[in-house]
Amino acid sequence: MKVFFGGSFDPVHLGHLLIARDLLEELSIEELVFLPAYQSPLKEPHRASPEDRLEMLKLAIKGMEKFSISTLELNRKGVSYTVDTAKQLFQELKERPTFLIGADSALTLHLWKDPDELVKLAKFIIIDRASKGKEVKTYFKERFPQLKEDEDYLILSIRRIDISSTEIRQRIKEGKSIKWLVPQDVEEYILSRGLYR
Repeated sequence: MKVFFGGSFDPVHLGHLLIARDLLEELSIEELVFLPAYQSPLKEPHRASPEDRLEMLKLAIKGMEKFSISTLELNRKGVSYTVDTAKQLFQELKERPTFLIGADSALTLHLWKDPDELVKLAKFIIIDRASKGKEVKTYFKERFPQLKEDEDYLILSIRRIDISSTEIRQRIKEGKSIKWLVPQDVEEYILSRGLYR
């Protein structure tokens, strides 16, 4: 099974990478594919360019087995709607793609573009944060009663790393260190390019 991990990765940080690694160890996944958005629909415009965000991802996963990157949304440009990506991946894979999302995102699925179409096209692995697993189950039963747990979606409790891209950008703006929040190569890239200042 391939799992697609979408996001803005603005910048990618150790929280992203540890979730990805824990997921690989928890489930028998053949490949975890980072899927950077050209522009996330529910977020403000990204601070770093698509090219910089892609380069940071490449540096972050260099030499990591079973990690890869898809530029599908970057190549498509415009707002990156998951339903459009799911359609494209469904055609390529000849099966429903599996997306990795956080519990907070799962609880807003009804706000995504064409949610009913999306849940037909895709499966989800939902990372349970702050013990929201029960809330997610209730939400799915009410909003998408046709979906079956463990078949259409899986709720997984793995470690929670309290690091955010917003915090990293703010620290850079304030001239604070981001060491141990991002991989060293990513830190060096950010500093050398003067990103987020």
